[in-house]
Amino acid sequence: MNISKAVRFVEANGTALEKYRLHFLLGKARNDEIPLRHLRNLQNMDGGFPYNDEKGKLSCVNNTSNNLGLMIELGLGKSDVCRKTVEHLLKIQGKNGGWSENEQINQYNPPFWDLPNDLKTTIWLTASISNSLIKLGYMDSLAIQRAADFLLKNRDSEGKFAGFLHSTWISIGVFGQLEGSNSDVVRRALRVIEQNFEKLEDGAGDLAWCLECFYVAGIPKENPVVKRCIEKLVNSQQENGSWKSEAKEFTVSTTINVLNALKKYKAW
Repeated sequence: MNISKAVRFVEANGTALEKYRLHFLLGKARNDEIPLRHLRNLQNMDGGFPYNDEKGKLSCVNNTSNNLGLMIELGLGKSDVCRKTVEHLLKIQGKNGGWSENEQINQYNPPFWDLPNDLKTTIWLTASISNSLIKLGYMDSLAIQRAADFLLKNRDSEGKFAGFLHSTWISIGVFGQLEGSNSDVVRRALRVIEQNFEKLEDGAGDLAWCLECFYVAGIPKENPVVKRCIEKLVNSQQENGSWKSEAKEFTVSTTINVLNALKKYKAW
């Protein structure tokens, strides 16, 4: 693995925000107004973020969740833009404790993994938002209690959470924080990931996402699934220093995500 090559790739190909993410990760000098200016300009009046991060479009739960994760990554949890985002998410939480996608984004023809009124979408969005809110200090809130109950009601006997596999690895982050890394929920979910690991091998983005969730759950580096993720990422760096994304336009952000996850586990 060549970190210098990865850094040069991001510097040469990244947007101002992506370069800021890299500099934040590396602890380099940076202009802290860059992310705040970007987020404030993009955020809708209701506190959500527009579909596909395209200014002027309706608020989308997926993009709102993604931008909340970015704020946490960049230490912006106490900012006004983060406060408004959290207020929006708490306001739109469903009566069942979950977060469903905004029905109105159907006009944009969303992908299969972000469909409104689809349980598969609701499960992974609920896990993702819960993961972020817990990081922000909402662990003991009623919102998180309700979300956790909703997630557990949609878990099978093997420990897999309903819908897409990423619902299970994100939920590891949620319940690792709520119940501990050795809890029954986490142990069963880890076993599910281990048994389906070949489904992660198509994209570095998924492997980095897994590692991020494992790390926040407190899963140690010695765990076989963690070791396998790290080894796969270390060995899949491309010749130009990047890590391949399923979509070419996300190659830079995927590369930063990989560097972030590997650094958390002290793999470089």
